[in-house]
Amino acid sequence: MQEFQQTLAAPVELEGVGVFSGRKVRVVLEPAKAGEGVVFVLEEVSGAPRLPLRPEYVLGTEGATVLSDGYHTLYLIEHLLSALHGLRVDNVVIRVFGPEIPLFDGSAQVFVREILTRGLRLQPLPKRYLEILKPFEVQNGVGSLRFRPAPDFRLRVRIAFDHPLIGEQSFSLTINPLTYQREVAFARTFGFKEDLLRRREKGLLRGGDFSNGLILDETKVLNGPLRRPDEFVRHKALDLVGDLFTVGLPFRGEVEAEFSGHRLHIEALKSLLSAPGIARLSDGLPPVALFFLAPKKRPLRPGY
Repeated sequence: MQEFQQTLAAPVELEGVGVFSGRKVRVVLEPAKAGEGVVFVLEEVSGAPRLPLRPEYVLGTEGATVLSDGYHTLYLIEHLLSALHGLRVDNVVIRVFGPEIPLFDGSAQVFVREILTRGLRLQPLPKRYLEILKPFEVQNGVGSLRFRPAPDFRLRVRIAFDHPLIGEQSFSLTINPLTYQREVAFARTFGFKEDLLRRREKGLLRGGDFSNGLILDETKVLNGPLRRPDEFVRHKALDLVGDLFTVGLPFRGEVEAEFSGHRLHIEALKSLLSAPGIARLSDGLPPVALFFLAPKKRPLRPGY
């Protein structure tokens, strides 16, 4: 059955405080033409430069996914991309009035709710996927990502933290708009009180507080309750859905992630795209290897 591309039925406007900058940031999502893909527009920069969502523009840091062409940088794109990928939005223009995407409560719930309130619109162009053709694995220390062919989008995620409330958790799911909304979108990012306070003292988190995710001490969550007992691993799945969309195409295949984070997700995706015969566009084109030049790099602040 032929599937068609989607965009927004109407603009979506959001406003929140940036956890890095401490500034109010406005984000406007607008419908885009069929085939345009995902494009970020930095409205506060001279000339309002456009940053299309391309893997060569994406950087994975310790705690965030970053879009940069070497001259202009936008932080914390992963939760918004996760919502777009989970809801199967192909084409959208994202106008950002600030240096980062607001974290809100640390999940993708705000994005999903506002997008669905406006609705989606089908477009007269076949949907294209990045389809996995052969097994492929990337390891980095204890972390690993394994890609396998599958007829849909499947995730298997495992984490382990030396904390009595987390320990080792596993989660698996076939991702579609319904399962994403029910099982993933609500899951919040998490961190530890000592790290939050230390980064605030250093000026790295001017706007970060207990409203932006789950904060733990040595034994418990300080701002619970949890939305699910395994909310921690579900958030890792949410991050992975967003990071896999940085190629600019929805994903078709199975990915198994163990002890991974944004840095490994992006490294693995770039390695996958550079390996001949491993992936292809699902419109019937032959297997492709995408070789790209990395943009000029500038120092990045640590992620949240």
